[in-house]
Amino acid sequence: MSTTIRSVFITGANQGLGYNTVHQLAQTPNMVLFMGARRMAAAEEAITQLTPDIHPTSRVFPVYIDLANEKSIPEAKETVAAKLKELNVPGLDFLINNAANSEGPDILVLTINIASTIAIKDTFYPLLNKGGEIINISSDLGSQALHAARPPIRPPPKLKTYCATKAAMNNLTLQWAFEEEEKGTGIRVVAICPGLNATSMAHFMAIGMHPSEGCKVMVKEVLTPSGKSGVFFNKDGPLPW
Repeated sequence: MSTTIRSVFITGANQGLGYNTVHQLAQTPNMVLFMGARRMAAAEEAITQLTPDIHPTSRVFPVYIDLANEKSIPEAKETVAAKLKELNVPGLDFLINNAANSEGPDILVLTINIASTIAIKDTFYPLLNKGGEIINISSDLGSQALHAARPPIRPPPKLKTYCATKAAMNNLTLQWAFEEEEKGTGIRVVAICPGLNATSMAHFMAIGMHPSEGCKVMVKEVLTPSGKSGVFFNKDGPLPW
């Protein structure tokens, strides 16, 4: 990981958990943050909102990326690579796969949550610094152990595909972590469950915490990395796979 500048690319970052993660990280020194968003106008507006809080030594840049449009992924990588070169920053320290879809046609949920996440990891991988980290934003709804427990967790039927994609993301987290361990790159891969948050994806459910609270487990992993890889956890500690 670079020693003076910490660089982060996060998808789905113009609202909800992603926005609050960027907002809190931007208040710390020496951060280069790339706000991935499928609507550039929304990203630019979000950056305008948080600009008064950005630390003088930190920067936030909007990056167009639409997980439903595979062509946008390599374009986003080139945008990030060009900006890193311009700033003389050697690469990315953190790749945060945050964007997701919980409803809609099954094929769309699968594409956004899994196929595009794989494509992002593969495309952005050359930018990752040795000793960097891939953070997959998962959910306890993806825990096979909790689904198999008695009594099991019982999410709404309309979320069955979402649950399956988060289980797949957890499995990918393990596979990618093992691959990096075998290659000796020092790159860590973790899955984080931020809990139920009152975001648009959760229809702003009143029982959900504010995303400024939910994102803290993500922010903490960037600012003070656990140093672990192949782990699944929330703010309270490890979660069962």
